[in-house]
Amino acid sequence: MAKAKQQTDSADYPPAFLEGLRLYWQGCYWHSHEAWEELWRQADEPERSFLKALIQIDAALIHAERGDWQGVSNLLRRVMGYLAKCPDKVLGVLVPPLRLQVATLRREVDALLQGRKRQFNWYLKPRITPEGIEPPRRERLRRSPEDRPTRKGKQVVNDV
Repeated sequence: MAKAKQQTDSADYPPAFLEGLRLYWQGCYWHSHEAWEELWRQADEPERSFLKALIQIDAALIHAERGDWQGVSNLLRRVMGYLAKCPDKVLGVLVPPLRLQVATLRREVDALLQGRKRQFNWYLKPRITPEGIEPPRRERLRRSPEDRPTRKGKQVVNDV
């Protein structure tokens, strides 16, 4: 007998998580990082490690936009450490496929560092899709030009 698929509603997720997810899908990695950081500060394990991994993925994508491949590699190594502390599902996201995506992204970055590749493949951006949440039909891969940190209404030049 087949198990009935349990339906998850977006109301089951913390609003800051959903806001971070929306921003991530729009390529607003700085602002996504900020939304998830707010939630991370109050979280217990395993959500704490999972959110830290998402925050570090955001930072890695910001560094990728700049072409800082060593920085991206270091951040992705940390992401793998955080995801290793997580069970198979956290906040509705299946962690094993996310680990595989991060490992693939890290191999891409290592190839760039070693000179075996010349251009970064943005299609390798990890897909974060919680159960019951429909991602947009077109997810922005590269960082949005509007994604710059602001402090007290002023634009900050040097981010992350």
